[in-house]
Amino acid sequence: MALLGACASTPAPVEVRSLPREAAPLPHGEVQPQGTFQPNAYLRSCGGIYVTNAPDMDGDFWVVNYKPIIVVGSIVLATAPANDVCLSSGFGIRSARKHDGIDLQSIPAGTIYSAAPGTILEARVSTGYGNMVLIDHGGGVYTRYAHLAYFADGIEAGAEIGFGQPLGMMGQSGNATAIHLHYEILTGNYNNPKGSKGLNPRDPFEFPAYDPDAGS
Repeated sequence: MALLGACASTPAPVEVRSLPREAAPLPHGEVQPQGTFQPNAYLRSCGGIYVTNAPDMDGDFWVVNYKPIIVVGSIVLATAPANDVCLSSGFGIRSARKHDGIDLQSIPAGTIYSAAPGTILEARVSTGYGNMVLIDHGGGVYTRYAHLAYFADGIEAGAEIGFGQPLGMMGQSGNATAIHLHYEILTGNYNNPKGSKGLNPRDPFEFPAYDPDAGS
């Protein structure tokens, strides 16, 4: 864990303009306030070493062409919904098993934020995921946040949430072997026989960067 502390000091956050509300319409037209979260501009592997399923990295193990804000379909999302984190596992096959998200760590453990506006579909304890939150962002796009230490006040199924609002604290609940956030981007239709398990996991590093000036 000592190695992790050395990579928790990521460069300064980027300036993020208010994300477009039309990208994630909420029921009944409500607009939830944007939180204080400002995504970091860069992401590095934990300890400055190669990690499982790593995306392209440079010689110092920073993610090449890292995009802090991405567009999934019509939805604008944060790629890593916590500050001063490092990447401990990527997306894809890991130890002969599929890893459906990315793992992010920090020392000390940090607050986890909503990656975009949306409606909370699940906020519950799962055998594998531990304390887990699933958010519907509209447009067939969902995000999952797992292994939380606890849920923030007001985080419950049916609640609507804005971008960058606290969901809870990074933890080690469920099947986690260390304190971290397991973060998934999912696409599809939640209203299927398998619920969230019937959604399609997506690699956060595969999507294009959000351009705030596009279409202006």
